[in-house]
Amino acid sequence: MLFDERAGGERKGPGPRTRAVLAPLAFALVALLFVPVARLLRYAALGGAELPASALLLVPAAVLAAFLHEKLVRGLLYGAFRRVLPAGFGAPLVALVGVAAPLSARLVLFPVPRVSPWVVGVHAFLVEYALSLALAWVALGTASTVPGGAALSLVWVFRLLVGVTFHGGAVPVLELLSAIGAAWAVLVVLREPLAPHREAMEESQ
Repeated sequence: MLFDERAGGERKGPGPRTRAVLAPLAFALVALLFVPVARLLRYAALGGAELPASALLLVPAAVLAAFLHEKLVRGLLYGAFRRVLPAGFGAPLVALVGVAAPLSARLVLFPVPRVSPWVVGVHAFLVEYALSLALAWVALGTASTVPGGAALSLVWVFRLLVGVTFHGGAVPVLELLSAIGAAWAVLVVLREPLAPHREAMEESQ
């Protein structure tokens, strides 16, 4: 088990079930916030991207893959890391491992023409790493990989089904800020259950 809530004093804030719902919703909403912002600033247009005809068929597979990915990476692997690594080291490391599959899928399914592959790759890595780190905190703060699977599913269903055409150099910056914001949103929603882990990390330093 990733996290055990210990009784002690009066409970404040939302309960575990509420947090398990709020965390993935906050994650997805903030992670995708760059789309309406880019559209408002006229850096994006909805419905203009050429999506593959198989996009609809990919949705169930993407949802299943998201939950399986979280079970393996944020469940089994993260649990193993936390048993052998000092407090605070497991989340960044498992986030790095968790980047591989989403990053690969992103680069294959959503190529960016006329832009240096290095620029595209570095930007995609930074975005996916921020999201992956947030998902590690979701798993830690909810003691389950299901909320993280739901969060990852929401992001990928949006990516597959909503045709968005981006233009302008501000979009990559907006997307990266949204990804960082998603991690911050998770910390806010799960601040209570994550507090003991922060304290353990501070004590180990």
